Amino acid sequence: VLPAQAQEIVAVEDVVVTATRQEARVSEVLTDVTVIDRQEIERHGAGTVAELLVRQPGIQVITSGNSGPGTATSIFVRGANPNQTKVLVDGLPISGALDQDATKALVNLPLGNVERIEIVRGPASSLYGADAIGGVIQIFTRQGSPGLKLDGFAGFGSYGTRKAHAGVSGGDERWRLRLEVSHEDSDGFSSQANATRRDADKDGYSNDAGALSLSFLPAAGHELGLIYRRSEGRSHYDSGNVPANGSFDNRADTRSEQWQLFTRNQIADIWLSKLQYGQTREKQTDYNVWTPAGSQGETENRFLSWQNDITLPLGTGLLGMERLEQEVYSQGAGIEGKELSNNALFAGWVGRWNAHRWQVSGRYDDHSEFGSKSTGTVAYGYQLTDQWRVRASYGTAFKAPSAFQLYAPAFWGGNPLLKPEEARSRELGVVWESGVHSASATYYLNRVRNLIVSAPPTWLFENVAKARLEGVTLAYAGRLGGWDVRATYDWLDATDDDTGLQLQRRARNKALVTVDRTWGPWHAGIEVLAEGSRYDAKNETGKMGGYGLVNLTARYAVNDSVSVEGRINNLFDRDYELSRADWLNHTNANTYNTPGLNGFIGVRYTPR
Repeated sequence: VLPAQAQEIVAVEDVVVTATRQEARVSEVLTDVTVIDRQEIERHGAGTVAELLVRQPGIQVITSGNSGPGTATSIFVRGANPNQTKVLVDGLPISGALDQDATKALVNLPLGNVERIEIVRGPASSLYGADAIGGVIQIFTRQGSPGLKLDGFAGFGSYGTRKAHAGVSGGDERWRLRLEVSHEDSDGFSSQANATRRDADKDGYSNDAGALSLSFLPAAGHELGLIYRRSEGRSHYDSGNVPANGSFDNRADTRSEQWQLFTRNQIADIWLSKLQYGQTREKQTDYNVWTPAGSQGETENRFLSWQNDITLPLGTGLLGMERLEQEVYSQGAGIEGKELSNNALFAGWVGRWNAHRWQVSGRYDDHSEFGSKSTGTVAYGYQLTDQWRVRASYGTAFKAPSAFQLYAPAFWGGNPLLKPEEARSRELGVVWESGVHSASATYYLNRVRNLIVSAPPTWLFENVAKARLEGVTLAYAGRLGGWDVRATYDWLDATDDDTGLQLQRRARNKALVTVDRTWGPWHAGIEVLAEGSRYDAKNETGKMGGYGLVNLTARYAVNDSVSVEGRINNLFDRDYELSRADWLNHTNANTYNTPGLNGFIGVRYTPR
């Protein structure tokens, strides 16, 4: 549902790409989507990508202490495991072959580099292949534009947090360039509650990042471009008293690098060709009591994609192919130079006739380890009246086994005979729109089988588990008495299909209400986030209570280009927990700390 921040904003409807791999208006897609644009990013003053995502429907975020982007973060979309969500940055998949949890790679992505975020909830393997069981999160970075523009942001806040970002953008009718750099660091706080000795120290983080984008437009309908990103960070963490009262300063150094070349060519009036080749490298070195000299893990992805959009007499067709090569090295897991590859063909058709809308897509993946896999999606929508429309869809998806699950030594459970995890999902939705008001209700049921688990007595990874992910998402956005109001509610029943027990770290209930208003140069808002209880471990053990947080945002526009922004989180200093540090006992004595009352203030320069 498109947030209605103001009537003039609603009138200009967002365009979404991820839902169909082609540009489409939000009101015309047949999946449950959210678009977070640059204005919303700046308006709400979120400090990290994860803090921005937790405010979106259908998403729950778990952190393991600390307060910044270096924090270990897991993102659950519609109750699916974090490694069952596809994450793309400018079209490049960033998940590593080692554990495939691409949501971890988002923690060092500075928001200053983000132009918009598109979230597609529900299975999307028929368009994007493996790992899209829960959905797809695609981040589009900022690109160059005509004219010369400088922009920047600097601020400081609680826990000794400091941030700075600067960018320059320029170009003309043929050339576009953007260059930017950023730095973030924080003293942090002790990640572990009731910690002693070294675990009682502050666990800080730091991150330096830079990005470059360059485009050449030789003629109308043609573009050749380059995008490069790099970040390096360090985050400190606690041992969780394993071993008891450890004295070593645990820390992790991460380095992320991505580059791509792309072309967009309007071959004919009805044929648009998109060619993309890129590489991503993710490296992490862990220093802890077990490996004080550092244990390294590294993944490199090489990705080639060719997509063709073809205008048909009725709708638009899609034809494409992809190749993904992954190379993984893990010193700690004893995996060296293992390579995986996947070739894929995909096709789709999106159309509309009178009040009818439809989307059909299919994909064939051929993996070097487990063989081939076919997935598909069929969706239908009908415009009942000018205000009401309904939609229904059915889709299949899968997740490939990770390199660790396949290649780890037998005593760690490695099993080269693993098969992909599979999902079948059904969805029904209804949408109402009238002027500046919009509301929606979405029901989904996603059954996942062949889940990979490791259990006694052999602890071998096997395809033996099943899960049922059922839920309802309600959303409203509009203007009431001069206030912009947004409200969402999620009910989620994520259970083990064999035992009927609730899956770990998923809350059954989540609600969010935000209220904003602008008075002249002032803009202020309040948001209330509430989540129900959840279990930290399997078999409904380690129960953690529900919580509610109140956050405030404010912004003062000094002039058309300069503004002062502030944010207060956890206004009432609530004590709550999202996960626990003692992975053996899951007791209250070893919970991870979460931020108390904290604030941040900064100055932004953005020429309008």
